[in-house]
Amino acid sequence: MSRHQPGIELFPDPAVSAVCAGIPILAYGDTHVLQASPDLVEPESLQAGNTSACRKLVLKRSAEIGFNQLGGTTPRMPRTVANDYRPLEPIHLLDGDPTTCWCSRSVAQPDAEPAWIRLDLPVEREISRIVLRKRVPGAPRNQVGSMRLDQGAVEIGMALPGVLDIRVSRDAMTWDTVFAGETGDTPECREFVCEFPARAAKQVWIIGQRLARVENWHFSFSIAAVEVLDGQGRNLALASRGTGVTVSSTNHSMGQTREEHHRLWPLFTDLGLKWARIGYHDDPVNWHWVEQEKGVLAVDPEADAAITYLVERGVDIVLALGFGNRLYQGDPVRHLPQLWEWYYENPEPPTAPEALAAWGNYVRFMCRKYRDRVKVFEVWNEWNIPVYWGAEPNLEHYLAIARVAIPIIREECPEARVMLGSVSGFCHDLARNGVPEPGQRSLFLGAVAALARDVDIIGWHPFYQTDPESPAYREYAANIRAFREWAESLGFKGECMASEYNWGAGYPQPAKPHWWGTCTCSELEKAKLVARISTLHTALGIGSFFCEVWGNPTYPLDLSLMRRAFNADPITPLQPQAAYYAMRNLATALDGCRPAAFEYTVTGGPADLEVHPLARPGERMVALWQTGKVADDCAGTAVDLRVAGRQQRAVGYDCLSGCEQELTTETDGDGTRVRGLLVRDYPLLVRFPAAK
Repeated sequence: MSRHQPGIELFPDPAVSAVCAGIPILAYGDTHVLQASPDLVEPESLQAGNTSACRKLVLKRSAEIGFNQLGGTTPRMPRTVANDYRPLEPIHLLDGDPTTCWCSRSVAQPDAEPAWIRLDLPVEREISRIVLRKRVPGAPRNQVGSMRLDQGAVEIGMALPGVLDIRVSRDAMTWDTVFAGETGDTPECREFVCEFPARAAKQVWIIGQRLARVENWHFSFSIAAVEVLDGQGRNLALASRGTGVTVSSTNHSMGQTREEHHRLWPLFTDLGLKWARIGYHDDPVNWHWVEQEKGVLAVDPEADAAITYLVERGVDIVLALGFGNRLYQGDPVRHLPQLWEWYYENPEPPTAPEALAAWGNYVRFMCRKYRDRVKVFEVWNEWNIPVYWGAEPNLEHYLAIARVAIPIIREECPEARVMLGSVSGFCHDLARNGVPEPGQRSLFLGAVAALARDVDIIGWHPFYQTDPESPAYREYAANIRAFREWAESLGFKGECMASEYNWGAGYPQPAKPHWWGTCTCSELEKAKLVARISTLHTALGIGSFFCEVWGNPTYPLDLSLMRRAFNADPITPLQPQAAYYAMRNLATALDGCRPAAFEYTVTGGPADLEVHPLARPGERMVALWQTGKVADDCAGTAVDLRVAGRQQRAVGYDCLSGCEQELTTETDGDGTRVRGLLVRDYPLLVRFPAAK
């Protein structure tokens, strides 16, 4: 129950929906989460010859965890109906307006699954003609900062499938096919006409296959209208005539439905994450939502309650402040209302004096509202690429908005930390090539050079489907160390956050071309990559944010810890992937862990072995894994680990099975040796608890 909405249960507590092998399964709406680690892998032992029993680690929720570096980005936020913009609903097929349209949810390949429309007339009528109409073209797209069409894609409302099956029925049980085959569609065609001998019908079912590539989200069925004509040429397929429409699915963009947010928002605390990053894409906390009328600023009450919900349950908030607001640019009118404002018709960033002053008022308003709930205020997100900056990226313009925002945050929220706006990518060659000369530096390095003394946190987004064999991945730790050394030489004294990263396990894999990297991985391989980078970031003292916690079912890249199956309306149920459970295991296992420096040696095993020391109060820890490529099955390679000091116990933890095992140790001079550790291609954590 939120204190901001007395009497209204916005985020219902999950209920036990089933029990499997004695373990409760909680229902978050239509999402079902096992309350222990499932057996994603089943290692017989973590140490060669060790017959000690393996036991499941008891998992913690966020409020029970004192500290970890693990976080997630929110896939948009809860909001009231007033701010729940859904321009592509199926009712637009029946509204008689040629400028509006419907769109199905996207699929990664044109024939991954059919998309369909069903019409129900209020009464049986004689019909002889069905017309599918495309949307009337709107304003041209000429803004640099807005999302462009993918190669080969068509605009929203102009995507007729390559193959159609049109059926009619009088009783919704027996169907007569009136068309089946190729549509012959081309980008120039404005309609598809199906004529047939007049017959009585009450239902019309239109099934599309070989879907067209649409906008930047791969393949969908998207048109403006369906007309069903009787013998007099009257269109019966209008809401004003009582006709209804049902569809296979509807594209709600990157925002999903508010109902899904209400059901799934509590997943943050189930995962045990200590950090949530909000406001980085298109949230009710962004400037263009907060100030919709000049001088009138307000945060959507349900979004506000969502922040409070997480804070009260032990989650710390990174709030990204952004983006542009068209009230303060030359043309305040939206010209593409059939698409979401962000990021298909982005406002430009504030540059003029009035706009910068208004930006400062927004920052001050947000600081005063959230000074007791937000730990980190971030100044923009991915300002180094056009689609998040709203124009061609410009270092001086970014520095101007940062120099407005930072003093206000310091004044209004002295306990909060200031974060440089996270950038897309990272400087992946610093260790090899050194820091470029000032005139050759990236926007990111230029901003760090200018603001190193003014910010507490620097953020970046290093990996999206990055090949684990690539130099960017293999040299990542060395590049981070080189970057930190350089930033500290400029006066930076703060921390770093990898505030977004992702590996997706798409089924099917998305068709090319696309913007992300070349790595393809199975669901279990994704879990291993997520476990690796979460552990590595922790060992380097860096915040680690997976993008996104439950993702959305409308985008072809698997931005989610949840598994997407077939599309459905109105909500596509999402179930946990292996990576969800791996992340949850690590959130508990790494509770209290920070980078450490103590003497250790590893002998035997492969050359490609990563080893990282960690510590928490009363305990040392070593994380080990084989680097490079991952595979569903990895038998493990035996290595010997020696740590300085005589340790009484050693406990191994497998982050995919969620099991820990007492390990056999031996004294080795003034140290302790653990022989035969079975190291696989994902992290094995070896704990050395201090004597009590």
